[in-house]
Amino acid sequence: MDSLLQDLRFALRQLTGHRQFTVAALLVLGLGIGATATMYTVVDRVLLTPLPYRAPDRLVMLWERNLPRDVPRNIVSPQNYLDWRDRAKSFSGLAAFTWSQMTLLGGDAPERVYGRSITPNLFAVLGAAPALGRAFTAEEARPGAAPVVILSDGLWRRRFGGDPAIVGRTIRIAGHGGVAAGVAGAGATVVGVMPASFRPLAAEEYWDPFQLHETDRARHGRWAMVIGRLKPGVTKAQAESEMAGIARQLEREYPQFDTGWSARVIGLADQVVGSSKRVLWVLLGAVTLVLLITCANVGNLMLTRAAARQREVAVRTALGAPGWRLARQWLIENLALAIAGGIVGVLLASYGVDLLVAANSENVPRLREIALDGRVIAVTAGVSVIVGLLIALPAAVELGSGRLATTLRSVGGRTTDSARAARFRSGLVVAQMSLAVVLLLGAGLLVRSIERLASVDPGFDAANLLTVGVSLPFDSYTDRARQTAFFDALSQRLAGLPGVTHVGAVNVLPLTNAEVATGFTVVGRPVPPAGEGPVASIRIVDPAYLAAMRIPLRGGRSFTAADAEKAAPVVMVSEALAKKIWPNEDPVGHRLKIAYTNPDAEPEIVGIVGDIRQQGLDAEVRETIYYPMAQSGYGSMTFVIRAARAPEALAPAVRSAIRELDRNIPPEDLATMSSWLTRSMSDRRDPMWLLSIFAVLAVTIAAVGVYAVLSFGVAQRTREIGVRMALGAQPREVVAMVLGGGLRLALVGIALGAAVGLVAARALDRLLFHVTPGDPLTLGVVAAMLVGVALLATYVPARRAARVDPMVALRSE
Repeated sequence: MDSLLQDLRFALRQLTGHRQFTVAALLVLGLGIGATATMYTVVDRVLLTPLPYRAPDRLVMLWERNLPRDVPRNIVSPQNYLDWRDRAKSFSGLAAFTWSQMTLLGGDAPERVYGRSITPNLFAVLGAAPALGRAFTAEEARPGAAPVVILSDGLWRRRFGGDPAIVGRTIRIAGHGGVAAGVAGAGATVVGVMPASFRPLAAEEYWDPFQLHETDRARHGRWAMVIGRLKPGVTKAQAESEMAGIARQLEREYPQFDTGWSARVIGLADQVVGSSKRVLWVLLGAVTLVLLITCANVGNLMLTRAAARQREVAVRTALGAPGWRLARQWLIENLALAIAGGIVGVLLASYGVDLLVAANSENVPRLREIALDGRVIAVTAGVSVIVGLLIALPAAVELGSGRLATTLRSVGGRTTDSARAARFRSGLVVAQMSLAVVLLLGAGLLVRSIERLASVDPGFDAANLLTVGVSLPFDSYTDRARQTAFFDALSQRLAGLPGVTHVGAVNVLPLTNAEVATGFTVVGRPVPPAGEGPVASIRIVDPAYLAAMRIPLRGGRSFTAADAEKAAPVVMVSEALAKKIWPNEDPVGHRLKIAYTNPDAEPEIVGIVGDIRQQGLDAEVRETIYYPMAQSGYGSMTFVIRAARAPEALAPAVRSAIRELDRNIPPEDLATMSSWLTRSMSDRRDPMWLLSIFAVLAVTIAAVGVYAVLSFGVAQRTREIGVRMALGAQPREVVAMVLGGGLRLALVGIALGAAVGLVAARALDRLLFHVTPGDPLTLGVVAAMLVGVALLATYVPARRAARVDPMVALRSE
């Protein structure tokens, strides 16, 4: 123990005595360990930590599956859910939920909040219960029951000050309800508050009863989601097999609605994580490469320090110190450095995690749960110890072997570098460059994908467009006439704002991941077999929408004010739908039967609209049917406002215009269309930024490694360079010699890295858009960039070598 403490004190003296070296090493280690700890925190919380529900491995999501159209996950018919619940034996409980929203009144301003309409047993299925009050009763879920709500802990504290007397109180609302409910009323009674530890399935802030018609099994559409708890001993495969059998029963009982539909069972954890699982593992792999580069870099520096301390090693050996004692002392010194680097890394990771959470990325599930905790700190400590061993091992082997001591005697006291150590250092430089290539190649491919994606024509002009959502309370705007009157009045006010050129409205804004779709048939044509009819997206627009969005009209006419509620029903169709249904004729004048608002109507097609990218720039164009707003009531519309100047400046005036018409209606999602366009690419953009940061960090550390190795090499070869110059070598020849050595290392590293990178890049397939993992342009740019970095890192040592005075170099030897 005494000798260990002695070695520790000596190690601390060595580290504090070489402050510049120690600070540089701590910074490099801190960056590498900190980046790894940050990314591991995300992976640990999202992928490795079980969901915060009772026995989460037994929880599953149930979806409908459309076989003819190969749609693996579709939302569920509430009536199908009722039959599933009554017939399925694989589950101890099945619960359904759908979207809901309400406007809270009182306070400084009305607030639109989003929640879920749930069946009363949802919390029981999840294994949760309110912290205050109670869950819903079966009577509260019956149609026509008085409105009741359960609040999230966050909403309770933010809006109601955490008042424990909230249970039983009626809160003022302008109207609320889910897609199916449409409940009207001036208030809702709070019956419970969920605990702070409860993590909702989404970002919902309240829950209300899903009021299903238990006795009405007629199928009216699909708008629900279903969660279930498997019985003990039942597997997901067994449950899915049973659900497929029930789906076949429903297909026989309701052929017009359920033909071609089956069911799918997915683990809730897999559902929550979704496609982000692979991305997170890729990013963790990338940051691990950064950590390996860090180890190689610091290990190289430590090996260089060991070579510079040959005299000290020889003296201690002459005084009787065994090789293992020298190796142990070196290990302790490096472990102390690595642990200190780990502490710096934890501090950096705490900031990194805060930045990730503050970014509020929609592509990181369970974002609110991410935090640096004791388990992450313990793993980071273990990583720091491993890093310490890795960076110490090469020099410890040299010290323990006694080669450094014998080298001293063989050169008469002059500090030299063994050929083995020099080759090892060069190998570490090659490894750093190779790993940097892998990271740069991945980042470059994602950059190219974003570039390609951004060049896709969305079908509309996003520049100078401001968007704002308006949801009308059900209790104040109970019919189509009142809804249309409000929206028309708002359009006129917005159009009168200074700098506004066009104002339009649509029920579903492009690039927002929302969808409304239904089946249809062509009047006069044979009705397709059940389950095989065409399906189209439904968009409800006002007459000015196409002009505001600059969506081209390909044929016929657009809607006008004459297409009023009492006028003959009309629709427009997208170009994709026209080509699919009428490939060789003009669809204008044809009539459709659409299973949407009025299935008995036969609206006439009056126009053909250019295709737009509704679900994303990388998504396929969908066939779409457009309804005039006056003929298809819809309580929620998004206004698009085209401005002659920066649209953001219109935001205060837009808020005022809505408040002047109805102070109980808050504006929603007030944003530019360009921001929606950017947000639609976030599933690729977010990984691109992180991977780019890791790549830049890796290249920087690798450049430092090249510089350190070549600088030490120049110092070791001072006598040789002096002899060369004394014999007539020109400075430019010396510069070329040193540059050539650095360039050779870089080229070998680039070649090896490219081979590994081309294989590793396949993990990014899902994120790539019109770019292959072996994209030659990306590979060429990465190679050229790293050659430039290597030359820059080599130039300073090369210039130093060229300035060597031959006589001074020879006298020093």
